[in-house]
Amino acid sequence: MTFTDQKQQIFENFEVPDPIRIKKVIKLIRKYLGEIKGLNILECGITNGGVADLLNKEGANCFGVDINPREITGVKIIQVDLNEGFPEFNIKFDVIFAGEVIEHLFDDVKFIQNCRDLLKSNSLLIITVPNLLFSANRLLMLFGKMPLFAHAPYHYHIYNKKTVENLIKENGFEILKTISSHLLFSTRRNKLGRIFEILGDFFPSFGAHLIISARKSK
Repeated sequence: MTFTDQKQQIFENFEVPDPIRIKKVIKLIRKYLGEIKGLNILECGITNGGVADLLNKEGANCFGVDINPREITGVKIIQVDLNEGFPEFNIKFDVIFAGEVIEHLFDDVKFIQNCRDLLKSNSLLIITVPNLLFSANRLLMLFGKMPLFAHAPYHYHIYNKKTVENLIKENGFEILKTISSHLLFSTRRNKLGRIFEILGDFFPSFGAHLIISARKSK
């Protein structure tokens, strides 16, 4: 199978490296939609340890798409290059989650519009992206260093809180809440990271990865 963007093959064996980001996304789904069982959930850029992998075990109807081949028991996965659009699902979704995906796509506007078409009324879109203005990046760039996470040869877009929120709002969504994964460092590095994970919810513009939840506008 040949895809438009060969640069994404680097993620062929990718697994979620930062479980706190996924935990925060699932918390948002519970907050806005309540009961998980029976929800139709689509994860874009699906991988082991992600939202679909975890919520499938709670009775959600989970689907996934990825440019690389993936297999997760109980999850219906289609291998596709999202630069070519979504495949046919023949259903509408309650939740679409795209974790660290839109910065990899040629046309992020088209992707958000396509997500809107696939969602039910009053349904939920959750996007996570690396934040150019992460607190550590502010210091790095001040001294002429390249930013962490946001810049990479396989990224085609760079975001901060304002630009990603505007992207989503301008394409048919109401922003519900924006938080972030953590400030400075997370519990992956040290137990003290729990403090910075909590602070990431209050000061998202300084966070490493932005987490934006939005509802489809009527």
